[in-house]
Amino acid sequence: MAKLHEVLAVESDLEGKYKRVCDEAKKVFKDKPSHFIGYTRELNMFSDDGIDYPVEQQEMATTVADKLGYIQGSISSYINALCQKESTNQKATAKIIIDGVELTGDLPATFLLGMESRLKYIRGVYETIPTLPVNVGWEEAPAVGESVFVTKHPEEKLKTSRTFKSKVLVPAQFPKDGERGDSLPAQIEKWEEVENVGKFVKTIWSGMMPSSKKAKMLGRIDILIKAVKQARQRANTTEVQRCGGLGGVFMDYING
Repeated sequence: MAKLHEVLAVESDLEGKYKRVCDEAKKVFKDKPSHFIGYTRELNMFSDDGIDYPVEQQEMATTVADKLGYIQGSISSYINALCQKESTNQKATAKIIIDGVELTGDLPATFLLGMESRLKYIRGVYETIPTLPVNVGWEEAPAVGESVFVTKHPEEKLKTSRTFKSKVLVPAQFPKDGERGDSLPAQIEKWEEVENVGKFVKTIWSGMMPSSKKAKMLGRIDILIKAVKQARQRANTTEVQRCGGLGGVFMDYING
């Protein structure tokens, strides 16, 4: 079994990585929603004009699920190390119980106290998760990737062509031979005509998350925070228990 000094030696490194990956994930979720979007846009001409129009496309960089999977390891490692340290220093323990079910074994009271604020910090990461626009119909696209959605109805936009036409209302008039007078220019009417010549069809893929799923995960975090607080209040003097893998338990519960 690892000694306390071994846990202390790696705790600061694990905490630093935990904060870096969480802050980076928050920044991506909040400021870079384009990372979770991919699309193709092609022009379908109604009649062949002999031009090969290129297809526009944007590759989807990642999905929310992949990003959460990336940060999960750092969060779990830091929580596990923190719990080991606190378990060594404290003997006051209690179980985390949700709806009458024991989620964990006995945990140190000092760990439970610190876990409340850390779960709130983790909640801040989940609050920044970008969600699918509610005014667009989406459906799962397993052929593209796990946790990827595609628009049910592609966006369509007509391509138009503008042409100018004219007609002579009054022909030009010139004096007859031997007659005096000024020439009169022709009176010409000009107008512009717009014709639909093609249609742009845009299909959008998204790795964002349905708002309902985000709300459920935030609700689970709130329930977990409340349960941790209740466990801390119930804590009593007990023999210290092992808590390896606790980070994974928390993350599995949050992510459902």
